[in-house]
Amino acid sequence: MFNKNRNRKDFIFLFLKAVFMGTANKLPGISGGLVALITGFYHEMVESLKTLNLKSFVMILRGDLKEFNAKHNGFFILTILFGIIVSYFSTSKILDYFFKQSELYVWSIFYGMIIASLMILIKNNKNWDFKTLMFLISGFSIGLLLSISNPTDENQNLVFVFFCGFISICGMIVPGISGSFLLILLGNYKLLLIDSVNALYETLYNFINLNSSFQHDLNLLQILIVFTLGSLVGLIFLSKLLSVLIKKYNEIINQLIIGFVTGSLLIVWPWKMITNNLNLNKSSINKSIFSNDFLKYLPDFTETSTYIAILWIIIGLFIVLFLEKNVRRTKNIWTSRKKH
Repeated sequence: MFNKNRNRKDFIFLFLKAVFMGTANKLPGISGGLVALITGFYHEMVESLKTLNLKSFVMILRGDLKEFNAKHNGFFILTILFGIIVSYFSTSKILDYFFKQSELYVWSIFYGMIIASLMILIKNNKNWDFKTLMFLISGFSIGLLLSISNPTDENQNLVFVFFCGFISICGMIVPGISGSFLLILLGNYKLLLIDSVNALYETLYNFINLNSSFQHDLNLLQILIVFTLGSLVGLIFLSKLLSVLIKKYNEIINQLIIGFVTGSLLIVWPWKMITNNLNLNKSSINKSIFSNDFLKYLPDFTETSTYIAILWIIIGLFIVLFLEKNVRRTKNIWTSRKKH
């Protein structure tokens, strides 16, 4: 079941694939599981993760890597986890830079990626009957309610942060479900995948350079630790639970997701401004759609930035469609090999 004949070169390539997968985990619309499938190690990853339990982490803490490798395909798992960790440091700095340069364009490419993921889910849905309609409406209602409700603001409550970690790990287990998109819907994408990771990066940088003036946020470091614990617990339990649910109720889950994503598109609408400091009269407020202290508005087609943003939406859309096309081709090749 596991490939035990990897050499040093194989592990280097596996590490690079894991870095790519970790980067994808931070991009709404693309799941890490989807990238793992494209690059050819998804099936081994899922089978390896299924074997994990709390005792597995005790082995790692004891430093008993030989036993861990023998029982859980340990070197394979550790290489993937290390690649993901490395990607989180590098990608978080890049994303933080682009958010500061132009938040409109960043959200535009995310919006295109999510639209493309929705198109793929609709295309893959085989049955369209009354029962399907009911699940679509249920998912849509939940997504819409989440879009217009206040709890989707950034939330630093540690219990909620743990829950975010538990849920976001879905993106690594299930191709098509983006963990980072779930964090956007929960309001904690920037807090958990950018700000807290950057706080750890700055702490390590200062420590290595023996800088006595530590300019890091201890609260963000605490949040990152709790988020990581939630992700590890989710990795153990959800890898087993989701594999069972998908095998038994795959169509129902897809239909709920289609409705959910459609109903929650308002959250990631690129054109928005913070309303806290706006002096708006009652008539303008009644004509506006509010969510999470943001005023959503239609783009101004007299501005060049609008057309650039639309271009980024199209680019984001085609990136996901291109990756999905390669997924299907890789999946067909893997299935053919399995038969032979």
